[in-house]
Amino acid sequence: MSFDLDQFVLDLRRAAASDTAVRTICETIEAAIADPTAIRPALPTFDDDEALLYEDDAISIWHCVYHSGATIPPHDHQMAAIIGLYVGREQNDFYEADPAGGVRKSSEVFLETGKILSIGPSAIHSVACISEISCRGFHVYLGNLTETDRWLFDVDHHQKLPFNEVNYAAMKRTA
Repeated sequence: MSFDLDQFVLDLRRAAASDTAVRTICETIEAAIADPTAIRPALPTFDDDEALLYEDDAISIWHCVYHSGATIPPHDHQMAAIIGLYVGREQNDFYEADPAGGVRKSSEVFLETGKILSIGPSAIHSVACISEISCRGFHVYLGNLTETDRWLFDVDHHQKLPFNEVNYAAMKRTA
């Protein structure tokens, strides 16, 4: 099976317009990552680890690389999100409101190569690449992610901070 990035993006855009958007996007990503070895050779070289492939008011499609040992801080999306991992292993920690004004960990999900994770619009989660190799995957959001007001959560200081480049860079942990 071969992977065609342009066709994948087009299929996701069509899926987002369907009456069963989340389910159809999940199926589209599952089919694409069923043969993880076909994906990487078909991709261009991206300038950044988090590359926006397409975005409009209905969908945002990203290709993300998280290096081994990296941790993305707790954050929200304010929209449904589907992650499809085609290389590596991730730990996604989920959080709920804490009486002290912050958030506390409520559960965790391990995402393996070739698997997807669907996240609801009100979820707060962090992501850690726990494999010895970099995690690579597609992150698809049902909305315009870059134009949406979102939040980062500092668990240690019980703070809710605007999701912006400065706060994200300060809170992201690398190996």
